[in-house]
Amino acid sequence: MGAGGVMGARGRGFGGPVVEVGSRVRFEGRAWTVAALAGGQVRLIAENGEMVALLLSLLFADEGFEVVAAPAVCRVPPLGLLESLPAPVRERALVWERHVREVETGHPGGSGAAGPARAEYDPEVRTLAQREEAKAAELSAAGMPTSAVTVRRMRARYRDGGLWGLVDQRTARPFLSDHLADQMKMAAMWSAAR
Repeated sequence: MGAGGVMGARGRGFGGPVVEVGSRVRFEGRAWTVAALAGGQVRLIAENGEMVALLLSLLFADEGFEVVAAPAVCRVPPLGLLESLPAPVRERALVWERHVREVETGHPGGSGAAGPARAEYDPEVRTLAQREEAKAAELSAAGMPTSAVTVRRMRARYRDGGLWGLVDQRTARPFLSDHLADQMKMAAMWSAAR
């Protein structure tokens, strides 16, 4: 099982609840989101940004454990579509990805990055709301006027759609309609060939 969460883990015996990346669970009386599954371990993240890693068996053994909600369905764009976007659109999405990861984990490269987190993004010291405010201030000071609400919205878009969720969809529409037209042409050709 990898961080992508393609495979889930079943708890409390055969047919038990499925835990996969993105699942909302109750553990030790608190709500958590499953951030990663690997090697019999689960990484959980709380709403305040606190992270914990533990064995799946310990999660399943918790008296109050339950799967509260299944993960949101991630809409995956057609293969190669991101690469077909104009470079500035693609680069902006990649920049937002680094900012979102830093707000959520303290590191622009995500939770596996080496070195200490910058003080204003350290999940051990700052709440998620404080980190969102710090990111909004940082981006605004760098000439990209942003509010904490926008940072929160971008985090939600990233959680729901990955990197594609961070793409300005207004710029993607012409590419999506061209791609859809290509798919329809291919389907018509296959149908005629049959």
